[in-house]
Amino acid sequence: MSRFLLQQPINLRSVLCFFALITPFTLNAEPNFHAGQVVVQATPDELGDAKVLRFYPNSGISVIQVELGKEASKLNAYRAKGKRASKNFIASHFANDPYYSTYQWHFSKIEVENAWEVSDGYGVTVAVLDTGLRMGGNDGIGCVEGGTDIAYDDNDPTDGDGHGTHVSGTIAQATNNSTGVAGLAYSSCVMPVKVLDDGGSGSFADIADGIYYAVSNGAGVINMSLGVSARSGLTNDPIMDAALDHAAANGVVVVAAAGNDSFRKNVSYPAIYPSVIAVGATDYNNALAPYSNRGKGLDIVAPGGNTAADENGDGFADGVLQETFASDGTWGYYFFQGTSMATPHVSALAAMLLANGIEPEDVKEAMTSTAQDLGNPGYDNSFGHGLIQPSQALNWSAGGSLPEEGGGENEVVCTDNDGDGYCAEVDDCDDTNANVNPGKNEKGQRRKDGLDNNCNGVIDA
Repeated sequence: MSRFLLQQPINLRSVLCFFALITPFTLNAEPNFHAGQVVVQATPDELGDAKVLRFYPNSGISVIQVELGKEASKLNAYRAKGKRASKNFIASHFANDPYYSTYQWHFSKIEVENAWEVSDGYGVTVAVLDTGLRMGGNDGIGCVEGGTDIAYDDNDPTDGDGHGTHVSGTIAQATNNSTGVAGLAYSSCVMPVKVLDDGGSGSFADIADGIYYAVSNGAGVINMSLGVSARSGLTNDPIMDAALDHAAANGVVVVAAAGNDSFRKNVSYPAIYPSVIAVGATDYNNALAPYSNRGKGLDIVAPGGNTAADENGDGFADGVLQETFASDGTWGYYFFQGTSMATPHVSALAAMLLANGIEPEDVKEAMTSTAQDLGNPGYDNSFGHGLIQPSQALNWSAGGSLPEEGGGENEVVCTDNDGDGYCAEVDDCDDTNANVNPGKNEKGQRRKDGLDNNCNGVIDA
């Protein structure tokens, strides 16, 4: 891991004033909207034979299904009858953190804004087994839950190194707070588990105990930006293996760094363990970072940066930018590089997938089957299955693909009126509402919507 400071915090504002940081934009004719839908201020009884997809009792609003391409004419017809009507436009949140759009290239490389329209990780806790977490920066982590210090055997997981704080920021940095940078799964919670000392080292006993702690205290994901040298040849350990098996048996997704040895034969342990998602690192150009291990055990890659280059010409090294502190305690926004920085991108995506209803045992498949293929076609030893694509992964569904057209007498009929990828004849308990299907999650919702979202027969579990 290498570090590069964006700028000393005391001089940051004055330095930025020398630049014209302008983001161009194009004015569109209208926002995106749900095709085939019109929103009318009316009850279903007032709408006669119209097909009502959903009625909102608090506001007296109905969403009705109309012929594709006929949305404008239909809403005008309702307006002519004195009804309030419009297309069902789509709004989404914006990351207003000032350095997000200008310096966090690693998020734009994986098109996070499309993913944020689906999930932000709300309701999921990510245990960061690292050097701990220090509070006190201007930006901070949006949600911190529990935590402990195993390395020094106390209950204070304060980071004395800066590595764990930086890693935690990639996962859940406070976002949309008009300050600093953004986090990928910014509504998830970080559980800091200090298993590495302030010099960045930790024993297998400490790390294994940290895994058990995370599982026992409700973590859905464990991030381990740590490991031994890939050149050591270590692929198993009876103590660590048992801890990793315990996490898998309890439905906790474990993600670990492939390592920074520039080794070509295999990745580091524990990343190489079968139940762990092993993460390599890419640079600004989506090339494999020169330090990133490859070979046996590699599953997927994510942005890890290269502080020896400035390929985007922004005047700073192409590292991964998050808030942390220097050895003298100075807070700032630092560019780090390493598979340690790539790993929390994948852990954050795991949290987003869990929050969106993907089962723990399917998280790896959702990521790898939707990754952007890099290098040789298909799986290869340099990039694994490819670069994570959060938006596509969030739209993945186990067994949710529609049957192919044709098939003669054995053709499978699939009705999918709401376009959610699930057939009414098979498993979709409400084919008029895309928010209701077996792939949806009820537990991670912010609010109760009165729906049986995951078709389990229970409303808002």
